[in-house]
Amino acid sequence: MTTTHETPTTSRVDADVVVVGAGPVGLWLAAELRLHEVSVLVLEKATTRDARSRAVGMQAGTLDTFATRGLADRFIERGIPVPTGHFGAAGTRLDFRRVGAVHPFSLALSQYVTEQLLEEHATSRGAEVRRGQEVISLAQDDAGVELVVRADGGHTTLRTRWVVGCDGTRSAVRQAAGIGFPGTDTTMTGWLADVALADPPGPGDPLMVRGPAGVVLAAPLGDGMYRIAGLSNATKGHGVGAPLTLDEARERTRAVVGHDMGMHSPLWLSQYGNATRQATTYRSRQVLLAGDAAHMFFPAGGQGMNLGIQDAANLGWKLAATVRGRASDALLDTYDAERRPAGAAVMDNTRAQSALFSAETPEEVALRDAFSEALAHPETNLMWARRVAGFGDPRYTTCDRPDAAPAHPMAGTRLAGLALRSGADEVCTPHQLLHGGELVLLDLDGRHTPLASAMATRHDIAHHAVGVQRETSAEGWHDVTSVLIRPDARIAWAGTDHDPRRRAEEVAAVVGDLLERPDAA
Repeated sequence: MTTTHETPTTSRVDADVVVVGAGPVGLWLAAELRLHEVSVLVLEKATTRDARSRAVGMQAGTLDTFATRGLADRFIERGIPVPTGHFGAAGTRLDFRRVGAVHPFSLALSQYVTEQLLEEHATSRGAEVRRGQEVISLAQDDAGVELVVRADGGHTTLRTRWVVGCDGTRSAVRQAAGIGFPGTDTTMTGWLADVALADPPGPGDPLMVRGPAGVVLAAPLGDGMYRIAGLSNATKGHGVGAPLTLDEARERTRAVVGHDMGMHSPLWLSQYGNATRQATTYRSRQVLLAGDAAHMFFPAGGQGMNLGIQDAANLGWKLAATVRGRASDALLDTYDAERRPAGAAVMDNTRAQSALFSAETPEEVALRDAFSEALAHPETNLMWARRVAGFGDPRYTTCDRPDAAPAHPMAGTRLAGLALRSGADEVCTPHQLLHGGELVLLDLDGRHTPLASAMATRHDIAHHAVGVQRETSAEGWHDVTSVLIRPDARIAWAGTDHDPRRRAEEVAAVVGDLLERPDAA
């Protein structure tokens, strides 16, 4: 795929946004855009949904994102909750029950099912998904992007205002936009087998066995299928080019576990590497990147799809606000500023996990044992559990107001650990107030204030304010009187002033800075 020269500006627009790639990231982004009535066209090169399940772990952070739109239960009904996880096959498991999530567990769920549910959600909101559509070139001008698409043996041209590449690590959109993808090549190879088992492991935490021959993990996928994944010391340096056979998967499992659990009926056999790369920018004019198109790394801890969903959650409301004229184009620059550090942090932790996974020498094994011992300390365990679960992204410093007093420590962090009690004496979470995909303003002093009417009349993107009382004394919330929550469940501002008028003035200034609208300050 190549970038062509700039074409003359034209007024024709086939869709406000074209999303390239109908994986979980592209489908969630499409649904988020449609929530704000932005016209969306999703183009997918493959003609059918992939029956293989590349991602099988849905982290608590992703479930919380789905909870902001009232969808989490649809996925939980189809998956298997897992309250713990691992870090680099260390012996002490991570405890997700303490991370402050609405749903404090990860979910074992086939990516095929995840995509099915997300496509149903996106299309029900009006997104159009076209399969068998390969984007082969793009050209940008001052008004938008022109795409040349190959389908059914012919070529068509589409015109759009914005393009988002959600088309994987080999992203044609990224290459066409001339965005670099520097990083490191594969030095270590793991393997996986999605199979049925005649002798499956018992109930409880997913199986994890370590030994001189390597590491093997086994987790249920549902419908009698299991994901067996491992790192074999004898073959970890062989590269990812050769296909994996069922006999090889059996042999590698026996070498570590002692038996092959009766593997049969393989759905997918694969080998994967630890190549780690990140796009030099997530935005090039009217082309943006999300998910694997923006970053790739060793699939340790099931963080790839989950990181991409957070990219889409961050980008969706910002791109919608820009398209609809509710925010300036500069708002989209905060997408790169916020999500590139988040991607880099996950890349770093998967590099660390790669080192622990591949421990072979006495020194390396001792390091993994030392890390396992450190994870036995509750605060260390919580820190890493939050990071793997999707709650440990670097704080968004873009939420700090320029030339203003230092922001509250909660500003720029992810919403977690807060339950609310309404006037009707019903306990709820702030996530339930985010279903409309708009900014939500909460008064936490237990009574309605003039803050609500002030925001409703001045800022059409601010949804509402409600008087609530804290049900829990969550850490960091004790002095907060009001909080402004972004549509992606990030805290845009937290205030401690008890005077409603001053709080209203401060929120107005925050919204003005956030959207960079001349009439909002």
